[in-house]
Amino acid sequence: MPPGKRSKLTASIRALAVFTLTGIAAAVALTHMDNLPAFIMIAPGYLVQAWLFETHRALGGFGYQVTMVGVSALVWSLLILILAVAIRLLRRLVRRPHAD
Repeated sequence: MPPGKRSKLTASIRALAVFTLTGIAAAVALTHMDNLPAFIMIAPGYLVQAWLFETHRALGGFGYQVTMVGVSALVWSLLILILAVAIRLLRRLVRRPHAD
């Protein structure tokens, strides 16, 4: 397998793993909204569901849960992956040898 394709494959596997873990965390948080960390975890989905309610497009029942968990997992996954890439780029810039 070519090296470029392998790195894309590992990056997509990492992204899928992060999305799965944040999805599980959001699903658990949905059932424990009586404490602050759970509410912070589910907040992005809560905001989207509130917007859907205001525009008269709110989903009920299972759609409500899927929206809350899915949006929260997507937002937190993107946030984690963006921070990971930023840290990786900063580390690469700091470790770069200077040509004198």
